[in-house]
Amino acid sequence: MKFKSALLFGAALAAFSATGAMAQTADDSSQPVVASEGQATGLEDVIVTARRRSESLQDVPVAVSAISKEELQNNLAADLTKIGELAPQVVIGRATIGTGAVIGVRGISSSSNDPGLDQSVAVAIDGIVLSRGRIISTAVFDLAQVEVLEGPQALFFGKNSPAGVISMSSANPTSTFQGQVRGGYEFEARERFAEGFVSGPLTDTLGVRFAFRASEMDGWVRNIATPVEDPLHPGVIVPGATSGGRQPGNEEYAGRLTLLWTPTDDFEADFRLLFSHQDLNAYNAFAEAFCTNGVTQPTLFGTIPDVNADCKKDRRKSEGSLAPEFSANYTFGNNGVPYFTSEGLLGALTMTKRFGDVSITSTTGYYKQDFSGTNNADYTSFALLWGAQSEEYELFTQEVRLNTDFEGPWNFSAGVYYEKSDRLFGNYPSITHAGLNVAANNYTTFETLADAETETMSAFGQARWKITPTLEFAAGARYSRDEKTQDAWNRTIGVTTFVLRPAGSVLTSDFSDENVSPEATLSWKFAPDHLAYIGYKTGYKAGAISNGALLTASATSDSLVIDSEVADGFEVGYKADLFDKTLRLNVTAYTYDFDDLQLGTFNPTSLSFTIQNAAAAKTEGVSASFDWLAADRLTLNGNVGYNRARYTRFADAPCYTGQTVADGCVDRRQDLTGEQLVRAPDLNATLGANYVAPLWTGWQADFSASATYSSKYQSASDNDPGGIQDSFVRLNAAVNIGPEDGRFQVSVIGRNLTDEYYLASTSARPLGGPNEYIGVFNRPREVVVQLRYQF
Repeated sequence: MKFKSALLFGAALAAFSATGAMAQTADDSSQPVVASEGQATGLEDVIVTARRRSESLQDVPVAVSAISKEELQNNLAADLTKIGELAPQVVIGRATIGTGAVIGVRGISSSSNDPGLDQSVAVAIDGIVLSRGRIISTAVFDLAQVEVLEGPQALFFGKNSPAGVISMSSANPTSTFQGQVRGGYEFEARERFAEGFVSGPLTDTLGVRFAFRASEMDGWVRNIATPVEDPLHPGVIVPGATSGGRQPGNEEYAGRLTLLWTPTDDFEADFRLLFSHQDLNAYNAFAEAFCTNGVTQPTLFGTIPDVNADCKKDRRKSEGSLAPEFSANYTFGNNGVPYFTSEGLLGALTMTKRFGDVSITSTTGYYKQDFSGTNNADYTSFALLWGAQSEEYELFTQEVRLNTDFEGPWNFSAGVYYEKSDRLFGNYPSITHAGLNVAANNYTTFETLADAETETMSAFGQARWKITPTLEFAAGARYSRDEKTQDAWNRTIGVTTFVLRPAGSVLTSDFSDENVSPEATLSWKFAPDHLAYIGYKTGYKAGAISNGALLTASATSDSLVIDSEVADGFEVGYKADLFDKTLRLNVTAYTYDFDDLQLGTFNPTSLSFTIQNAAAAKTEGVSASFDWLAADRLTLNGNVGYNRARYTRFADAPCYTGQTVADGCVDRRQDLTGEQLVRAPDLNATLGANYVAPLWTGWQADFSASATYSSKYQSASDNDPGGIQDSFVRLNAAVNIGPEDGRFQVSVIGRNLTDEYYLASTSARPLGGPNEYIGVFNRPREVVVQLRYQF
């Protein structure tokens, strides 16, 4: 299914809608709810599932931010990176290698450069908890709500969530037949997109919903590379830019089928199946080379300048393709043309049976994602460092939970969780195309494979005691056991000076660990609509087995293994609905200690990656948010967060490229104790407004705007000064015009109107000289015109 097919399908849905008898309901209307005459006014109650059961946002003693469907649509939040921009104290970005993403909350994140690492922030989609960064390639659409849970969440969310959880819930089937088609055009990156759904009851007990999204994009970065002669292979001409000379060229299509069956009042079965496909015109399409300290052109080995390229952060690059002389028979090589393809399937089956005040819920998950891609890994016109990678990943999860809702003072939650995953990762680089790899019959320097298996079993429970009608104490713990095994081997070895493990010799590494993560919370509803709480929480992320770029002869089973990451600390919070629920406040203060943080660095000289447990760190701060219904049609909102995230002990951090003794590098190590964690701004804040203005009879305009500030932060894991991202302000705005019944709408949406081009991660440029870097940037300005039709 291609983009044009999706548009035709959307048009067919619209045409079909005009022929049937349809009842308009508010089930999926994106129009603001306006109180009718005589109806009580106030902010709507927000329901969240932070403790894996439905509760009011203002009653749950957890630091959680809820992002509504309207906020997502008004801010073009069609992928995880944009969702991260809507949540306080969250930084999300793509990565060119390894895990595929960086996802951080309150300054805690995992390095992206080693595929063996899981994220410290879990991503849950319809109750299925995922910890692989490659989830960033999965399409985000037709969501009912996104919840961002800050701080350790070990008790209720499976595994690997010491920093937090991003939980996304797709929309349910509607009670009457409904549908929607919307499409738009974004001018800066030349993006065309269409999205829609059809939904309704098939029988009295079975509801269905099908949603789709399709998009094509030319990209916002210009690749100006022209054919040049290979400086190391006279007579070989390196092709210039491909795919129209713009990156990240994107083609994406996805669909989700939802079935909701309620045969009786005490049983419900919910099945959701998501398919997502994404093509990019380079593995590193979101990245750009830049330089500091007066360097104006990128170089090879610090001596051969790339005259076609500059060193500015200007959305302009010069990256050649692989010459035909070296691309023949290249594993996943795509004939030397850069590309990235990701295809994923996510299934979730949730069944709930209620026995009076007791409910038992079974959640079964299946996730499969395959990707492959190539890229110019030296980021110059010469393409002397070429990379190809592939991964096949498969995950099965099963959770059974029990919840009680007794009228007495005691209630309980308990459950068991099982997870099993298999991952086959392949790395196929060509380093300076030094010679023919005879065994592979191509110009790869080596072909390395790693086959990793993970098995997790855990049990959890929580008791909740209503000491008085207004005072509750909740305590619980999760026990986890993780076992990991990896077989790694060099399938073939070509011409190289690296001392590698012999071809065909398998290196087996094992990891196992047990952990108990307790937590306790005391909450006090000391007045109606006022809640105060104090909590102790712990977090845990299992250790990892490195799957780095090189499998050297010196590697041992133990040298590839790093320990588990753990966290513990306290937070206090206050939540209130004031002035007849026209003003909503949430304030949280926290302090958490993290031990054995899993971080990684890149050495551009040896072209190797290193992961290690980065000693200890502390995050402490305060965050506050408000929503204010200032008038019948005017809502104001905002948040502010101060977060001090620092290493409390990290004396053996690797030095950055070019770091001298005067800069603190001794025996290739530096002491980062007291330094700011990566992607951890001290201060961020957002202020927004929404106003609904009546136009002529039966028509209205919905205006929204928000401004977000971030203080400066470090984006390089080795603390290289070149990784500093200065403070910036993003401005989003939207206007939606249409009839009040929501049947039709025209929108103009602007995102990042200040055109900030900011870093998500930075590393030294491979084969480059000092002060040369690779930066992964989040998307700059977007301006969209959108049409929507609802039936």
